[in-house]
Amino acid sequence: MNQEKSIKVSIITPSYNQGKYLEQTIQSVLDQTYKNIEYMVIDGGSTDNTVDIIKKYEKRIAYWISEPDRGQADAINKGFKLANGELVCWLNSDDIIYPDFVEKRVKQFAENPDTDMIYGDIDHGADTSTKRVKRGKQTNITNMLKFAECPIPQQGAIWKKSTIEKIGSLNPKWHVVLDREYFTRIAAKGKIKYIPGAVAFFRNHEDSKSIAGKLQWTQELPEYYEALFDDNIYDLSDELLSYKNKCLSEIYLKCARICERADKNNEAQDFYNKAKSLRFFNYIYQRYIKR
Repeated sequence: MNQEKSIKVSIITPSYNQGKYLEQTIQSVLDQTYKNIEYMVIDGGSTDNTVDIIKKYEKRIAYWISEPDRGQADAINKGFKLANGELVCWLNSDDIIYPDFVEKRVKQFAENPDTDMIYGDIDHGADTSTKRVKRGKQTNITNMLKFAECPIPQQGAIWKKSTIEKIGSLNPKWHVVLDREYFTRIAAKGKIKYIPGAVAFFRNHEDSKSIAGKLQWTQELPEYYEALFDDNIYDLSDELLSYKNKCLSEIYLKCARICERADKNNEAQDFYNKAKSLRFFNYIYQRYIKR
């Protein structure tokens, strides 16, 4: 265990005008049972009380800055460049990690030294009093493409710094598919492992990007997956590329349902037509039978 405790872990919090939640996020990192943590807060020039909160804890924060940036990915990438830890993750400024999150993950990496990323389950809700569990599951690049899935809750994931050096940083082009793209890239280039157990809390609230930007998924998901296959951005094998129609069909169906819930019926029908043109029987099953 002494060798495990010598492993430094870098945690990066990107932030922008989340002062009402940020203090809880910071405290959840500072209260970890594992102490060899390098904590960085990268703020995008907030105009609320964010900087005051950061200054309150700055003696226990390895690095912080508040300056305009190009969004969440840009902020996290700044942290990636500065990170000195052997293990790295990011924690958004409205989420929290449970006290033994880092200790568990360090121990699990020691037990699985050939693994590039470990992830698990998380809780989610408006606050911790109404939390529900969101489970991950073991997957791999084949299943992630075959079923258009990414069952990797970001808040419970942590990976090696060497993985960043191998696959690169986040793509600042993406906003809502940011973590999906990155975790798919990790799975395409390395080994990932799911270990059950809730280790963090994802806050659903009216200001959160994942709720307010639902329709943005219908823009980014197709663009990302079409590029994944058409441009072969991960240098995939022919076998993996053969899942293109199946994967895109599932993505178009997801987008159609999002549009329907937003009363964007014309857009929904366009996505249904795309899904039907790729895999007719899957379209019929998903739209009329499975429902």
